[in-house]
Amino acid sequence: MLALAEDGWSAGDSEEEADLVILNTCSVRETAEERIRGRLGFYRHAKRTRPFTLVLTGCMAERLKERITEEFPEVDAVVGTFQKRDIVSAIRRVESRDTPVVLADERKYSFAKAHSSTGVKAFVPIMHGCDNFCAYCIVPYVRGPEVSRHPLEILGEIRMLAERGVREITLLGQNVNSYRHDSGNAHLSFPGLLRLIQEEGGSIRWIRFLTSHPKDLSDELLDVMAGSSRFCRHVHLPLQSGSTRILGAMRRGYTAERYLALVETIRRVLSGASITTDILIGFPGETEEDFKDTLGLMERVGFDDAFTYHYNPREGTPAFRMPGTVPDEVKQERLAAVIEAQRAISEKKARARVGQEVEVLVEGISRKSSGELLARTEWDSMVVFPGPRARVGGFARVRLTELSGNTFRAVRV
Repeated sequence: MLALAEDGWSAGDSEEEADLVILNTCSVRETAEERIRGRLGFYRHAKRTRPFTLVLTGCMAERLKERITEEFPEVDAVVGTFQKRDIVSAIRRVESRDTPVVLADERKYSFAKAHSSTGVKAFVPIMHGCDNFCAYCIVPYVRGPEVSRHPLEILGEIRMLAERGVREITLLGQNVNSYRHDSGNAHLSFPGLLRLIQEEGGSIRWIRFLTSHPKDLSDELLDVMAGSSRFCRHVHLPLQSGSTRILGAMRRGYTAERYLALVETIRRVLSGASITTDILIGFPGETEEDFKDTLGLMERVGFDDAFTYHYNPREGTPAFRMPGTVPDEVKQERLAAVIEAQRAISEKKARARVGQEVEVLVEGISRKSSGELLARTEWDSMVVFPGPRARVGGFARVRLTELSGNTFRAVRV
């Protein structure tokens, strides 16, 4: 973080030697919190052999607050989602008191004023929080309502990144489609923001964004993407379930039929675009028929890739108390079937691209061979091809010659 550097902190060579350890947490899934608990147990042991300051921040800190220091008294400071800007002052307060510092009360979010990157790609947050309140999701409760970042601040950061040699940016938000900045009588939507970035993005060549909510994906947004080669032909559109009944219980705001119609529109407007998704298995009340609907929709759409996971109860969400719990062994069986089905679909989609000539952004050197470059397509697939180190950070035209696992091999054209 820039604020830490300005306060005199620098990155350590290893966590075993660090004077300050900061764990940035997530609460979206229970497994993420369990991993953090495991790390806290590790640091509990480490503190017996040497002194250092341990800070917990992010969504888990916001959700549990004082409960963290009760369970793990070795945590010196708990800094919630809305207090990250005060992390330096929290660290200073640790040095002057014996009891843990807990900052997790005020719920007014402020964006960082700068975002640095040392590579050719960077992430730019454009909004924070969520107003959707899907039945299974803890995010609205730990990150608060949607807050859209000022467009001038976003543009300023993008210009700074371009000056540093960044060639690809990914705009971030829990639901980027609902970005909206109001100033007087002027209202800027997400498509409007994309137009501004397209016009004033300098040497930024590729623009991506995550994540789009299907209920808010508009024709205007797709038309903006189609109108400029700066926007990568890749849309991540979380499905969650192929059953309209389950989607209703999830409070997703769309039907399976509406989702399929969106996919048809994307493929009509953005020729050749890749579509990736999220799929949630084992939501309360999910029957075998609902599960088959999901598998069927996956086949109909033909997703290029999917992040798949099974439902974990999150205390504080509506789904936590819903009846119809799906047994863990059934969840695992269904998840395995979904993973297998998607693996076959992804391979089929990828093999259909072999022989194509495409533009790629060179991100670095291949780990397996110093004479080969590692690059990525606009549809977000990895490509390896022969070339000199000097091409890192630039674009190249290649022909895809074969598929090795999930990676394409290619030659320059």
